[in-house]
Amino acid sequence: MAYPPMGLLYLAACLEKIGHSIEIVELGGNIDWRHRTAEIQADLYGIQVVTPNFPICKEIVDLIKANQPDKPVILGGVHPTFLAEECLNNTRCDAVVTGEAETIIGKVVKEADNGELKSRIYSGGLVKVSDIPKPARHLVDLQKYLPGGEKTTTVYTSRGCPFNCAFCSRITGRTYREFPISRVIEEVEEVTQEYGFKHILFGDDDIGLNQKRVMEICNAIKRFDIGFRLNQDVRILSDETLQVAAEAGCTEISFGVESGSNKMLKSMNKGTTAKTNTRAIKMTQSHGIKAKAYFVVNFPGEDEVSVKETLRWAEETRPDKWFLSVFAPLPGSPVFENPEKFGITFLNKKWGDYYLVGKEGSFRPSFKAPGLNFEQQRYLHDLLHDGLVDILD
Repeated sequence: MAYPPMGLLYLAACLEKIGHSIEIVELGGNIDWRHRTAEIQADLYGIQVVTPNFPICKEIVDLIKANQPDKPVILGGVHPTFLAEECLNNTRCDAVVTGEAETIIGKVVKEADNGELKSRIYSGGLVKVSDIPKPARHLVDLQKYLPGGEKTTTVYTSRGCPFNCAFCSRITGRTYREFPISRVIEEVEEVTQEYGFKHILFGDDDIGLNQKRVMEICNAIKRFDIGFRLNQDVRILSDETLQVAAEAGCTEISFGVESGSNKMLKSMNKGTTAKTNTRAIKMTQSHGIKAKAYFVVNFPGEDEVSVKETLRWAEETRPDKWFLSVFAPLPGSPVFENPEKFGITFLNKKWGDYYLVGKEGSFRPSFKAPGLNFEQQRYLHDLLHDGLVDILD
């Protein structure tokens, strides 16, 4: 419940345009989701599924069908995109939508309205940015979300990522597509003037592929007098961009550092080095902007030596903030598609174990590889987690 359900809000905007009434029902947080599900009355249900919540989504479908057996249920999101047949055959859903659904969701709903919805997979593919409306933010209470623990809301300026990190599923594809800057400014104006936010998060995995564009966006939003955060690739960063960003109100930049071990970065096909990670952190801090480092532990090949290299890197570089995820071979990622190549000898299909982080950093291992049985994964995770706490907190 940290972030607004932006994927659903984009789809809701598409359906509102053609005359449908939409309700967004969030079942996360500390609510009785079974009771809440039983309360809902709708003509069509769409459920957004990510891998670790697939077991719960399956139960939700069962609850809907028990109460309203004649009402169609569709599944979409990351997990169905890569495991569509499993979702279609192993749940009571009526259809599955894969990929980005903005241009196909109207067809799916029309067929449902006409009683023609087929038990099939509807392929959304990649959508042109001109076909993506501004999200229907009015359908949720934006004030209840706290991305990063502060009153902030999200704005996206692009879709897609051209890189090929081995742990990533790239749900929006490798084709990088930019929203027009005028569209970005419209959304910034909406969330600041209509909803009263004084701080925003540009949620793109990497806003900075085009540094000139980043500077144009920063210069254009100066007039709103707000703070903002963004995510950036360590290889594509300039002093000029950082200076413009700082002057425009940038308070924090997050980097996918992943590891302080060059061996692990190479194994992940990250395309970076510990040295380029250090350069990005230090350069950002030199402009008075906080630098946040995202780490991942237990990618195949991880051992005590590589964990200690990461701890040494953290001690020497000292990012202002950090976040640790555990590696899981998520469906759609190169590791999931070709586990033998990465030395994986066992893949757990208990999708509820595929959380990248749990309470207080806890997790349940979902695979085995040489030197990475379940016990060793827990040991290496705790070694890195506790070491980062000692060094950086």
